[in-house]
Amino acid sequence: ILFGLRQNSGVSQCQSGATVNITGLNESVFLSKRPATSDVNSVTQKKVKPNEAAAGSNSSVSPSVKSSIDKPSQSCKATSTSSVKNGTPFPRACPKCNIHFYLMDPLKNHMKYCCPDMINNFFLGTAKTDCSTSPSKIVETETGKLIMLVNDFYYGKHEGDVQQVQQEQKTHTTFKCFSCQKVLKNNIRFMNHMKHHLELEKQNSESWESHTTCQHCYRQFPTPFQLQCHIESTHTPYESTTICKICELSFETEQILLQHMKDNHKPGEMPYVCQVCNYRSSAFSDVETHFRTVHENTKNLLCPFCLKVIKIGAPYMHHYMRHQKKGIYRCTKCRLQFLTCKEKMDHKTQHHRTFIKPKQLEGLPPGTKVSLKFYLIPIIIKVSC
Repeated sequence: ILFGLRQNSGVSQCQSGATVNITGLNESVFLSKRPATSDVNSVTQKKVKPNEAAAGSNSSVSPSVKSSIDKPSQSCKATSTSSVKNGTPFPRACPKCNIHFYLMDPLKNHMKYCCPDMINNFFLGTAKTDCSTSPSKIVETETGKLIMLVNDFYYGKHEGDVQQVQQEQKTHTTFKCFSCQKVLKNNIRFMNHMKHHLELEKQNSESWESHTTCQHCYRQFPTPFQLQCHIESTHTPYESTTICKICELSFETEQILLQHMKDNHKPGEMPYVCQVCNYRSSAFSDVETHFRTVHENTKNLLCPFCLKVIKIGAPYMHHYMRHQKKGIYRCTKCRLQFLTCKEKMDHKTQHHRTFIKPKQLEGLPPGTKVSLKFYLIPIIIKVSC
């Protein structure tokens, strides 16, 4: 954990969280001698040798990453407000269920499910007491040094072709399920119906695969216990600083996640793409939500396994069921799976690279040090003269 303190007109900020220092944005990769993360689609973890690096990247940003843990600054002992207490984040509670959170973003995400009508008033009051905005949007610069959040460095969204969306023709096309003969009123209901068929089939199946396949990301695990561990640690409504949003895999510590990100992903990587309007994101759920919201009542049907878009019901059902058979090709860098090896390789080549360079990295002078943190916690301290 890094604690750094900077005095500015009596107001300072204490920066907290596992850190990665990036020295020289175009240098070769320097690896700390820590065990690397697991292969993305494998349950058992493996070690990465110090000389293993993502050297063959097509990314326009290939930073060298060095892990560092600094000692707390002595000046952090000053008296602080409710954000930090005794050198650690002071928790805030949900006003409805009183569950405590150390960070604002997880609390906000929790309240979206628990008490959405109370979010605006709660965070409006919080903003008046804190010395700055939400931690996820804090970026500080020092002399020759840029501080960025991991989320800002690796993740992003792109709105795609907005004009295409506006010109898209809305229809009320019905789709017939040839399995049960039911007629669905629009494309989203038909997609939900197919998913329901799949869940029923797995519930009635006695095969081992039906008890070891994740119903959220469709990964398969060696045992039901490992599947349950995966679901509990990864597919949670609350944000975690140890989950890779691209892979949808959870890691033991923030430091191991940082090593995983450096080994497997690029800055501004957005591998999930809407084939209708080219909206894209680092998170699968963003693209799925986008499709269900923006492309509802159209002829387009979205495959939840590979994000392919099909416009006719019968071919869509055939494609959907082919994903249930053995012989599919899983991408090792995200949750998608494909029916052919060529589709998988095209996906990895085209989409697992920097799509948009983070704005904070534009125009940086050579040799600028970039420090990555999971969160920055703003506090107000009393400075004695």
